[in-house]
Formats: sequence, structure tokens, C-alpha cells
Amino acid sequence: MSDRIVVRVTVPRRIEMVRPAAACLVEAARALQVPAAAGQLFEVAIVEALNNAISHNAGDDGGTIHGELELSGRSLVVRVLDEAARAPYALTCPVGPAPWPAPTPDAWETVRETGYGLYLMQAVFPDVRAVTRDGRHGIEMALTF
Repeated sequence: MSDRIVVRVTVPRRIEMVRPAAACLVEAARALQVPAAAGQLFEVAIVEALNNAISHNAGDDGGTIHGELELSGRSLVVRVLDEAARAPYALTCPVGPAPWPAPTPDAWETVRETGYGLYLMQAVFPDVRAVTRDGRHGIEMALTF
């Protein structure tokens, strides 16, 4: 008997489906007692990956997003895939500090509106990479606990 457990969720590629898909994956991780799933940032990372599948896909509103959580021993992999025509660009954060200013009362005025997704994902999942699987493209986030 294998100790590999896979949970899959497929939803229409629409923004209102992000939260239900994320909830499915997060609750599965919590039920499987993945320690990182207890923190709020775990859900934020998954929501960000799902949002990116919608916002960075040049296709129309049709299609689906496929979420997959795979637990094997103490290794967790979360994949978010879509039917985009091309694979995502390389997923690497720039070297150096995160792109937000030092915390001051006026700092909010200089904070960029976008560009934090990979930092958020890598705060939870040390291994984040672009993948192509079964003809679908997306992101794979992995951690070991």
C-alpha cells in the first residue's frame, strides 16, 4: 500500500472560483495534518497561485483551472495548472530584499500594487517552479515537513 495521497479540484477559470478551490486544497492539507497548513500564509500562497492562473492567462474566460495537492510521506506538492497556450515564464524572485519599503507611517504610498506573489509563495513553499504536466501549464509549490 502506498502512502501517496492526491486531492484534485477542477473549477471554471473564473475569479469567483478561486476561494472555493483554495478552500478545498487548504482543508485537505489541514485534514492530512500538514503543519504549514495551519498558518494563514499557506492559504494566501494557494490563492495567489490560483489568481495567477486566471490573471496571467491570455485566453478568454473559458477553460478550467486544475488544483492538485499531493502528499507523499512528509513531502507536500501543490500544483495549479491551466490550459494556457504557453508555459509560464521562469519563476524566480530577484536577488535581494523584497520590493517593499522600510516600514514608516508614509510607506504605504510607495508600495507597489503587484509583484509580491512569488515572495508570498516562497515564504511557505521553499520550492516553487513552472511546470507542464499532461498538456497543462502552471506552477508547482513543494515543501517538506
